[in-house]
Amino acid sequence: MMTNCYLAWNDKKEAYLFDCGGENIDRLTTFIKTNGLTLKYIILTHGHGDHIAGLNKIVEEYPEAEVYIGKEEAAFLTGRNFVYNGTYNVVKEGDKIGEFVVIDTPGHTIGSKSFYCPEAKILISGDTMFRRSYGRYDLPTSSGDMLFKSLKKLCELPEDVRGYSGHSDETTIGEEKQFLSMQGLI
Repeated sequence: MMTNCYLAWNDKKEAYLFDCGGENIDRLTTFIKTNGLTLKYIILTHGHGDHIAGLNKIVEEYPEAEVYIGKEEAAFLTGRNFVYNGTYNVVKEGDKIGEFVVIDTPGHTIGSKSFYCPEAKILISGDTMFRRSYGRYDLPTSSGDMLFKSLKKLCELPEDVRGYSGHSDETTIGEEKQFLSMQGLI
């Protein structure tokens, strides 16, 4: 579905899947099995279809994995275009999922979340922050004002934090801080 999905894991081989794209999960399941990982967390940055369409298939394959989504986004899991038939946990600013801290980053959607691992200096930003760009804010529940406040908030993280978005290449907070400053957005 042209969406970036990320798999991270800790020393205990507990894996985190950020977003799940579509239903073609063969490469993911092969990688998990080959590397002896246990998929413990399925974490959704927001509820747009290109980020959640494969959720039922992933959970069918890994029923023990816990699903997380922003409380404001939960309605996407039971909408008319997609129905998730499992249980899930809602998260908000400051919550922790394993080693990752939840950061509220509304703008692309009202409940967009980013996930920051201070120890590894990794940020999963979903469709909030892209490499030298940012998410759309002309969609239902989106807001440019909120998005630019969220981008400013993310730019307060250390500059060497690596950022991974829903649709672009890897970046760093330092690179995005410079880009957004040059654009007059922060």
